[in-house]
Amino acid sequence: MTDKKIKVIKTQTYLDSVYGLKSPASIVEVEKRVNKLLDNPNIAKPMKYQHEGFCEIPVGKKMRVYCIKLDGTIIVFIMGLAMHHKKNYQKSKEYEKLFEKLKEIKEKFKNKL
Repeated sequence: MTDKKIKVIKTQTYLDSVYGLKSPASIVEVEKRVNKLLDNPNIAKPMKYQHEGFCEIPVGKKMRVYCIKLDGTIIVFIMGLAMHHKKNYQKSKEYEKLFEKLKEIKEKFKNKL
């Protein structure tokens, strides 16, 4: 663990998607996992087939919290389904939508640091 303080920013997209889940148990599971980042930022694993600072946090087998690390201190999230990156990389429309949204969020927060 580093001495540097980690700041977690939960975007409205993330909040909408998490609180849109039907099961209260799922909401609690996702929130617990995300809040663990304050203690261990390494649970956010870099996505394998791109290098733009995008990461993902597994929540069960079917869900992921997608995030962006900026300057190593701020992590921004959106929620989504688990995608197999090798299979979907540059092929799937859902994958493209996810990356477009991540890039939008990255641009929005990049200038506010």
